[in-house]
Amino acid sequence: MNLKSVSLLLLLLALMLLVGCGDDTERSGVRPKATNDTNSDNKQGVVDQYDWEYVGFTHAPVDFQLLMSEDSLCPYYPALQPFFNYFIPSHTEGPKKWYLGTCSEDPVKVYLPVKALLRDGGIRIYADEVTGGSEGARTAYDGHQILSDVQAYFEASMDVTVFFMHLTLLEQIKSSVEESDRGYVVLEAGTHIGYLKSPDAYDMDYNVVDFGVSDKRVNAGLTENDDHWWDIRANPFDYFSEEVKGSILAAYKPVYDRMAREGTYPFTDIEDSRLNLNENGRIWGTWFKDDLSNGFDGAVWASDWSLIHFTKTDDLARETFWKYLEEHSGLSGLLVEANRLDAVGKRLYNGRPNGKSGYYLLSGSDSSGLAKIESYFSQREGLQTRYLRFLVTGNTESTLDDILTLEAFDSHELAKSSDFSDEAVRFRRTPCKTKACV
Repeated sequence: MNLKSVSLLLLLLALMLLVGCGDDTERSGVRPKATNDTNSDNKQGVVDQYDWEYVGFTHAPVDFQLLMSEDSLCPYYPALQPFFNYFIPSHTEGPKKWYLGTCSEDPVKVYLPVKALLRDGGIRIYADEVTGGSEGARTAYDGHQILSDVQAYFEASMDVTVFFMHLTLLEQIKSSVEESDRGYVVLEAGTHIGYLKSPDAYDMDYNVVDFGVSDKRVNAGLTENDDHWWDIRANPFDYFSEEVKGSILAAYKPVYDRMAREGTYPFTDIEDSRLNLNENGRIWGTWFKDDLSNGFDGAVWASDWSLIHFTKTDDLARETFWKYLEEHSGLSGLLVEANRLDAVGKRLYNGRPNGKSGYYLLSGSDSSGLAKIESYFSQREGLQTRYLRFLVTGNTESTLDDILTLEAFDSHELAKSSDFSDEAVRFRRTPCKTKACV
């Protein structure tokens, strides 16, 4: 095998592992309540719980110098996947959080980045599907009792919530909440809350934790419900103090520089905080299959083609993606198709979705025309080039009522000579088909 073949194989393996983690909160659209049962009707009582001034995030959630060190970096899994990221089929809509990964053999501690309030309802432990369900079981790690695969929501203010998913939580944190007469505890910035460690039962060759921010002052305009979790996610980077921002960027720079030399990474800018790539009347952005009533419902979440996303080349990180762009002349953008579960309802084409594809506009415009898609993993067998006829229609200046009609064909000639048939698939912009859906 020559050097070029080895490089291609390594790139393939790396991209196959560039995946995110699903989580039950997103599938159900549930967020922690802003109040507990005893004071839900007393707004002033809730305000009094936040008896400190919110000043932003003054502590890093992990030691980024340690996370980005050679001993911690994984061969095929990134140390930090950014907020602005549309390259994960299991989160086609964009995860809107950071993924922090490590292959370190030493413990990597997780810290609370801001003074915050933790309620009993803010700790969620889910059944371990690998071991058959042993939620809440304590195990020992690094001299501490721990709980694996936890979602934890820390309220930094009335508006700002910091969350971790797939966190290995210190059991003493949970116990302190349960033992509190108030039903919550207040933790200082910098408090050691757990570890970046995936459960041993999953037998993963890397460890990962999700880290994100929900801010009620933010509205991405992606749904008709301005408090929907998808609308209020924000880039964690924007919430750190200038000192912490500088330390994160300094730790990330050697990793970023390496990706820039390799030129095969489309989403690498941790400072990019864009919330919404949907373009009115154009194909770019996120689409939900219209025969599903709720694209975020747990039964259909990330099923084949339930969500698709088109990102144009202008929105990709060219400094770290230059090599792929040079090798794929005429690339118009990237298409990501959900492919976690078997299709529910109509299929876009026979077989399974590519997951990640290069998208090439052949004729027409960004609103209607013919396009070609080629599997991003061009070396994989059985994934052929397909041709799409597409049409975007809308009735207002808002993207929310846009409809995308897509039909896939096996040849360019067939796509050119055919009108839309009963095999065409409709997609809408919003996750919910009706306003009653959340």
